[in-house]
Amino acid sequence: FCVSRRSSCPQRQSGFILPRLICSLLCSGAHFAESMGCTALVALPLVESHHTKWGSAASVATGWPSAFPHLSVAISGKPPQVHSYCQGQQQKQLQWRGCSIAAGTVMTTVFVRRSVPTSRRRQRACRLALHALQWNVIESAKADLDEATAELASAASAAVEVGPAVDFGLLVVPARWAGDLAATSQKLRKSMSWPTDVPLVGVQSGGDAGDSEGSLRLGLARGGGKAISFFVSKEQQSEAGAGLAKENPVPGVPDGKHGSFVLFADPKVPGSLTKNLLEALDSRYPSATKAGMMVLPVKSIGRDDAAEEDEWEPPKEARKLRVRDRSDGHGWLRGDPVFTSTSESLASADTLEAEFKRRPFGVKRYTPGIGGKGAMVMDMQDKERYKGDAMGQAATKGVRPGMVLKAVSGRDVRDWAFEDLMDLVSDQGIMDPDSKSAASWGKGGKETRQPVPQAELPVSLEYMLFASDGVGGGKAGLCLNDMPRKDGTVGIAFPAPSFSTLDFACTPFGPQLEVMQSGKNPDGGFAVHSVKVNGKEMPAAAALKGYAKAAGLQSMTGISVGVVRPQVSEATSIASKWAVFPMMGVTKEGGLVLRCKGLAAEGLGADADLKSLQFFKPRAEEGAAEGCKGGSGLAFATTAHALRGVPAGTLGVVAAAVIGAAGDAEPTVLHRQAATFLSFSD
Repeated sequence: FCVSRRSSCPQRQSGFILPRLICSLLCSGAHFAESMGCTALVALPLVESHHTKWGSAASVATGWPSAFPHLSVAISGKPPQVHSYCQGQQQKQLQWRGCSIAAGTVMTTVFVRRSVPTSRRRQRACRLALHALQWNVIESAKADLDEATAELASAASAAVEVGPAVDFGLLVVPARWAGDLAATSQKLRKSMSWPTDVPLVGVQSGGDAGDSEGSLRLGLARGGGKAISFFVSKEQQSEAGAGLAKENPVPGVPDGKHGSFVLFADPKVPGSLTKNLLEALDSRYPSATKAGMMVLPVKSIGRDDAAEEDEWEPPKEARKLRVRDRSDGHGWLRGDPVFTSTSESLASADTLEAEFKRRPFGVKRYTPGIGGKGAMVMDMQDKERYKGDAMGQAATKGVRPGMVLKAVSGRDVRDWAFEDLMDLVSDQGIMDPDSKSAASWGKGGKETRQPVPQAELPVSLEYMLFASDGVGGGKAGLCLNDMPRKDGTVGIAFPAPSFSTLDFACTPFGPQLEVMQSGKNPDGGFAVHSVKVNGKEMPAAAALKGYAKAAGLQSMTGISVGVVRPQVSEATSIASKWAVFPMMGVTKEGGLVLRCKGLAAEGLGADADLKSLQFFKPRAEEGAAEGCKGGSGLAFATTAHALRGVPAGTLGVVAAAVIGAAGDAEPTVLHRQAATFLSFSD
């Protein structure tokens, strides 16, 4: 376990590391050591230079916390002499475990593991730890949403002033406030002056929308390096694949040297498309950790009148509102926020006015509002690449995604047709020639609409700042930077590497059974009608009842059914071998109905190819959080039961599914089992 000054210690003084910073690095190593069942920690600098001057043993010991009474610590002031050094022109390097390590790396820790029974190690739940990351959780138990948001903003503002800068924030709202997720995110941003370049993801935690329990919570990640947010639409996920990703960037994912990915998927996206994205990320970034969750569908209360607006999308004929029908790159894509440009909330929102003297301005894509009116900024160049870069004008003038056009040179354009508005603004960047030629085919190329002359330069554009109350998002349990996101996956990429393990919080019982009949259930879900037991065909429910009785189970609560994933080897772990689904019910004929849209929809093969299954029972409550005893962090689970007993300071979220890998050599997959646990700790 190596900690680098460059990635972990932003505070420096006269070229050397302060003792208190060394102490904080050791604390990070101690958290990790205890979580892995170790009793001793040895710390030593890898390179002796002006970059790695250690304080005296007394000064380091002064700041050492008493939180690790069972962990012995030894500190060395000299680098190990057993390594071979090679002198370079600018920096000194050494070889350690086959890797070349620069002189900026200041310490390594060696752990001594105590004897832990193998059975207990197998029972560990899922764990994801960013070593250089500090994780803080702030909570408000106020029953009123506005009061809870104000209390959370006040506490978060105080926390942000102390310690490293915030890299990423995760806002978790209970189910009863899920319809106000985007609005709450925006209020929090404005109340605490959230930095515009720091991603803020909002999700709803599990539960019933009418449940009065649950609190408003905010997790702050700091010290892990600049986090990059992205959104991969449903269409982009269909284009992703492991083969293409080896030589090409993953669609929708900014390419770079990423060490970790945290993913938040919309439940409307089929599991097969999420599988495409995960396979592409594994292929493109094999050493990076990928983990996350699929949010639960929102059960809205009192929003029947807004249901139609939430599901609005442009007509496929007669209008040029979709990207595929246009040649300028602008237009609607699935997953874009639904908004009304003339809403009262937008009209009363703050505004931003920017003057442009040359084209292009830097907005790559606008999207239309309900009825094809108005325009919202969806994609833009985020900075000026060089002095005088025309495509960086919008970014330098304060324009941000989510802003809605209000006026052009003083003329109110909120009620303008999207096509006319795009002609007037005429902000066209570097276009793909194929998109221009494709737009000329079919009815789109025969359109006789009279174009609107473009505005003369210099032109003044007035934007309305994003107002979540004017945007349809009642059915979106996910938002990014205050904008509801649907039909896709939100991701956060960290430069820092991470450590993760994943295991079931449920265990198999009974033998693996051959499936005789299965298929989609007319009333929803996927049904396993019959299985073979002792050479005879019998209803699946009857087989489950017999094996549950033999296993001594007193209740069917939490029972799940596992389906073998395609292309797995015998050495594959249980978590990677089985896709486990909760049961929805029983058919009249005695078949088991799984909470699953079918094998094909989940990327597990054809629906008719189900050959075998395995029954699973929930793990004992005291073992549900076995793998999360080394520090606070972020935990995802498919049931609230699995979140019991997690360390204080852990931000737990109940999800529809968990994303993760069961080991270093295992693929990243989607786990829908009833009790899966994943942690994210410092």
